[in-house]
Amino acid sequence: MLRYLLLLLSTLLFAPAALAVDEKDLLPIDQAFVVSAKAVARDKIEFTWKIAPGYYLYRHRMSVSAVESNFKTNPLELPEGTHKKDQFFGDVQTYRNTVVGIQTGAAADGASSVSFLVKYQGCADLGVCYPPHKKTITVILPTATKADPDALSLNSGKKPDLFGDAKI
Repeated sequence: MLRYLLLLLSTLLFAPAALAVDEKDLLPIDQAFVVSAKAVARDKIEFTWKIAPGYYLYRHRMSVSAVESNFKTNPLELPEGTHKKDQFFGDVQTYRNTVVGIQTGAAADGASSVSFLVKYQGCADLGVCYPPHKKTITVILPTATKADPDALSLNSGKKPDLFGDAKI
């Protein structure tokens, strides 16, 4: 009986060490979750997270905000994630492989670039979660286009003369 008790105790003491994850088994956070951004228009920024195999991001832990006042933001638009019951956060949505978030808003006149504070948190399937991560990303905005004064405008209040002086 004493033998079984000693075997049980030794198993309980040494099992966690055998299951422990070595830090070298984990990717650095910037390799596990590679985030990039591009302006598809002056009022629409696309943020892309490429998520390494064996890793996932939490939807509710992702956010984007403008660092300066030269871009007024709306809430970040994210697609529906995979529903999961998480031991720490409860019912959550997660992403694997790739996720694209759309940040809409209004760029200030004359703004040529905008800096965003990007926040996210994710985990490795090995059972280790990274602490919340913050990263500043600067995006070059496309130039503002001026309306062509000679272009036909349907809202100008004038009726366009499509046939010139031709008599029909």
